[in-house]
Amino acid sequence: MSKKQQIVCIAILCFFINSIAFSKDINTLLSFSHVENQPDNTTTINVEWTASTTSGDKYFAAFSKGMTYVFNDYDPSEPENVPDHVLSPVQQFSDATDSTSQTVDTDGSYYFNIVIDSDGDYGATKSIGPFIIDTTEPSPVSVNGITSTDSNSIELTLEPADAEQVCILLNTTNILSCDWTNIPESRKLVSPALSSGNNQIYAFFKDVAGNTNQASHSVSCIIEENDTEQTTYKSVVVPTMNEWGQILTMGILILASLTVMRKKQT
Repeated sequence: MSKKQQIVCIAILCFFINSIAFSKDINTLLSFSHVENQPDNTTTINVEWTASTTSGDKYFAAFSKGMTYVFNDYDPSEPENVPDHVLSPVQQFSDATDSTSQTVDTDGSYYFNIVIDSDGDYGATKSIGPFIIDTTEPSPVSVNGITSTDSNSIELTLEPADAEQVCILLNTTNILSCDWTNIPESRKLVSPALSSGNNQIYAFFKDVAGNTNQASHSVSCIIEENDTEQTTYKSVVVPTMNEWGQILTMGILILASLTVMRKKQT
């Protein structure tokens, strides 16, 4: 290798060493509002980050839909000149900022992308996601069963669409009182205890993102109450031994009185 070639190689090596030494990257990037790859119906995504920056450094950041975005070719003088999947505008923050948020208006998978700009030198873009936004209720849903019974409960058949949990309520739609249970593979459940007369059964369905939908079923319950026949029994009082003695004494006295009266008459 010639001396000239050695000088060129050394210069290239120094350039890469300087790039590595002075480029600044995001240390941590996370979200407390959403879990990656987990459907959620919350439309505002909050993110936070940490980085080793100095005064004068700044961040460029952007949310994107469907795929990540790398700031390699980003020109801050033309902030609108970004791919269609990037949610404009690209945000610029000072080095003192460590969080941001974005409210989205359509369902889909979203990412957050951020880079440090240190005097025009970009570090590595760091991305987090996907955050799956799902605000669509499970549909269609239904609950079916017999419409008349003389029992205090009936079997219900569920059609839950893509819901994963169900709550069955009787004669109320107060979802706050729900005790959510996983939908059984058989899609069959037993109703709550019915009351005599007309009953309205409500089935609330919830998907993994937290979206709910409801269906209802009417059933008439006729519970026959057996009449209790009351039988009156007449009791026979049997005198005790003491009572027999008193009766015998009274009889003797009466008989003696009658005998005396007859003697006097004669």
